[in-house]
Amino acid sequence: MNTDDLIRALAADTSRKHAPRTTLLLGMIPSLSIAVLAVWLVLGFRADLLAAMTTPVSVPRLVLTGLLGIVASRLVLRLARPEGEQSARFWPLGCIGIVALGLLVWAFLTTPPDAVQMAVVGKTMTTCLIAIPLLSVLPVATLHHVLRNGAPTAPLRAGFVAGLAGSGFAAAVYALYCIEDSPLFYVTWYGLAIMGVTAVSTAIGARSFRW
Repeated sequence: MNTDDLIRALAADTSRKHAPRTTLLLGMIPSLSIAVLAVWLVLGFRADLLAAMTTPVSVPRLVLTGLLGIVASRLVLRLARPEGEQSARFWPLGCIGIVALGLLVWAFLTTPPDAVQMAVVGKTMTTCLIAIPLLSVLPVATLHHVLRNGAPTAPLRAGFVAGLAGSGFAAAVYALYCIEDSPLFYVTWYGLAIMGVTAVSTAIGARSFRW
C-alpha cells in the first residue's frame, strides 16, 4: 500500500474504534477467564494451590509467566502504533529469560544427580506441552486483533511479542493446575511450549500485519 492509498483508506474509514489498550482489556479479560475456567473444569486446580503460591521454589512459575505476559503485552500496545518500533524496549524480556535460566541452573546444581531426570521429565510433561498451546489460542488471537486494528510497522516483532504475551498468560493459568514444583520441569517445558506458540504467532504476524 502506497502513501496515497493509505490516506484514502484513512479518510474513508469513519468508524470509531476503541483505543488499543481498551481493545486489549475487552478481549483479554474474557479470554483469560475462559482459560481459567477450562483448567478448572478439565484439569482441576492443584489441591495445595494456596501453599504452592507461597513456596519459594514454586511461586516463580506464576510470577515469571505472568510478568512475561504483562511485559510482552505492553510491547504489543507499543508496536501497534506506527512509531512504536523506535521506542520499543525488549531488554525486560531478556531479564525474565535470564532469571528463568538462573533458576534452571540453580535447580540443576542443587538437585541430587539421581533425581535430575525425574525432576525434568516429571509426571505431566505431555499435558503441559498440549495444554499451554491450547490455552494460548484466545489470548494470542486477542493480541493479534489488537495489532490488526493498529498500524504495526514491524510485523515480525509484533507477531513475536503477541505470541510471548499470550502464551505467557496461558502458562500462568496452567500453573494453577501444574503439580511440578522444580524449575527443571517448568522452565524447560513451559519454555518449550511458549517458544512453540511464539514461533507460530511470529510466522502468522509476519504475513497478517504486513501493510
